[in-house]
Amino acid sequence: MEYTSLPTIAFLIVAHTKPQQLNLFVKQLLAYEGSYVYIHVDAKNRQMEDQILQDDRVVILPEHFDIKWGDYSQIQANDYLLQYAMNCRHHDYYSLHSGVDLAVRPVREYARFLAATNLYGYYGCSKLPNHWQYGGGLARVALNWPVCFRRRVTKHSPIRYLRGMYGRMYETGILKGRKLPEQYPLYGGCDWFTVREDCVRDVLTFLEVHPDFKEMFVHSLSGGEIYYVTLFELTKKERPVCSGNHLRFIDHRERGRKREVGSPNICTMDMLGVIERSQLFFARKFDEDVDAEIIAYYVKKCGG
Repeated sequence: MEYTSLPTIAFLIVAHTKPQQLNLFVKQLLAYEGSYVYIHVDAKNRQMEDQILQDDRVVILPEHFDIKWGDYSQIQANDYLLQYAMNCRHHDYYSLHSGVDLAVRPVREYARFLAATNLYGYYGCSKLPNHWQYGGGLARVALNWPVCFRRRVTKHSPIRYLRGMYGRMYETGILKGRKLPEQYPLYGGCDWFTVREDCVRDVLTFLEVHPDFKEMFVHSLSGGEIYYVTLFELTKKERPVCSGNHLRFIDHRERGRKREVGSPNICTMDMLGVIERSQLFFARKFDEDVDAEIIAYYVKKCGG
């Protein structure tokens, strides 16, 4: 597949809050004429729909999932975005984002990069078991995680300690969990990705033919970090991918800041140099209540 012109890109956005900040990101995306934006609004904040920028190339999805951290609802919302955008029209690429992302390079440069490299997918992953806790990540799928464990909790919450004990019981063999099917070698990586249209078609077809794959993740813990990259690896065949770069700046380094457990650092002006040097196209996450200056900087640089 070769492009004689720049590709069309479906930007799939999972939005939870901050509609005005979301609108700045949407304006950045629309600055490239080949962009189409699909937004899933969390059921908990449906009232923000009326505040989202209206445009012929912006679609707010009609169904709303109540998305919870670490829960299967994250996978449901993302699957819905992929299927809905695929049904709407042809797109050359599909790019998944959160509503608190921003472009840190002009989207046209991103389109040029995709046209020049033209890969099946851009995502980050490694084969499980890897360095992750809970059996190198395998326990996330092998165990049925109670609903109370599939929720974001504070650092010192008793639930967090109980969740850790539950995962370690798998590591020590006290809990066996389900036998993971050998035909589905699992990979773990980042939630966020960019994939070509044939990848999306392959994934949706695979899920139709293998419903047992999806069923494995219904009671998983943060299964979205395994589900998609595994699907991409299972369907790519001989087509080249970039499995070491998801094209987004996401910072988990210890910077002496207070942040939610499992969440990346909020981008601030003191991180501007490292973001720029990364040469990546997007970054997350931003918060107008923490540092509006860096948001204004990238809105000016990349449109919006």
